[in-house]
Amino acid sequence: MEAEIIAMTADILHGDENTGGLVTSGGTESLVTAMLAYREWGRNTRGIARPQIIMPVTAHPAHSKAFHWFDIDTIIAPVDENQKVDLDFVRAHIGPNTVALVGTAGTYPHGVIDPIPELGRIALEHGLGLHVDGCLGGFILAWASDLGYDHTPFDLSVPGVTSISADTHKYGYALKGSSVLLFRPKELRREQYLLIDGWPGGAYASPGMGGSRSGGLISATWASMLSFGKSGYRSIAKDIFRTADEIRAAVVSHPELKLVGDSLWNIAFGSDELDIFHVNDGLADLGWRMNGLQLPPALHFCITRPNTQPGVTADFARDLARAVSYAQNPPNPRPRSGAMYGAGGAARPPREQLAKASADRLDAIHEVGPLT
Repeated sequence: MEAEIIAMTADILHGDENTGGLVTSGGTESLVTAMLAYREWGRNTRGIARPQIIMPVTAHPAHSKAFHWFDIDTIIAPVDENQKVDLDFVRAHIGPNTVALVGTAGTYPHGVIDPIPELGRIALEHGLGLHVDGCLGGFILAWASDLGYDHTPFDLSVPGVTSISADTHKYGYALKGSSVLLFRPKELRREQYLLIDGWPGGAYASPGMGGSRSGGLISATWASMLSFGKSGYRSIAKDIFRTADEIRAAVVSHPELKLVGDSLWNIAFGSDELDIFHVNDGLADLGWRMNGLQLPPALHFCITRPNTQPGVTADFARDLARAVSYAQNPPNPRPRSGAMYGAGGAARPPREQLAKASADRLDAIHEVGPLT
């Protein structure tokens, strides 16, 4: 089943006979595994003691988790006014220790696709790896061209792309806890294998980060992919893109608001005239749960299957108008909400308190009182 999940994903993302992969527990494991593979490739093939990777500031923080865990040097590239990686910065900062570049399709904040073909050309020119983080967008953007939507090419059809990740537990509609990481050439996958032959328990060979894994999740993912098939995925994507068009139209109908990026399904918007988090508060009062963003301050609406039901976009358009009116004359100067990943726009504490508050929260959700 695992091999067939990999094969089906490779087919969707234009892999070939030289593509290999892994099934992982989610986007974070896919991303840290890819970064580990490039570190090991840099050490084993290029003889680089401290490999370096260049990634955009909009790339998912799981990359930074990998850099921290695996002691990988990193350069964070800025983005342009369209929230896409600055190619000139990337070119200028490639050095003798650079082993890989990172691009995203599409980014969590704004759903945009980095200029993957250009990154691919840079990677080929310098003999580097290129990982495309398609964890969020891979299984939805894969159908855009078939449905008549133009977008930046991003998958294994692009020369220079040497790995790509896509989460089956997002737009693959599998249960939470599954993702796919593809390598091309497939030999790159071996860079992060662990082989130990001197252990008293026997020869040990591990294909990835995980040890014991859930066969139930793997079989459920396999069943989900076979159940939907290409036609099912394409049909749902059509509804999602249509809904996103309607959400986008609702946003641009307000001159106080502006779209951020050019996403086909993850609609981000901010304002130069209003505090966008007052708009968020107004929407929250009407039952909408938006995700707050920062740098720049914005909100996003990541369209999923339930949002495609009849009447949802009309309700949103009506309530967005009410929220804009609320933001024009808010009851308090400081909004209740802010931007914190995974917290649904919860208020952000002052910078000096953020680290402690975040650590305290993590402690609290993993502890209970004495068991009786």
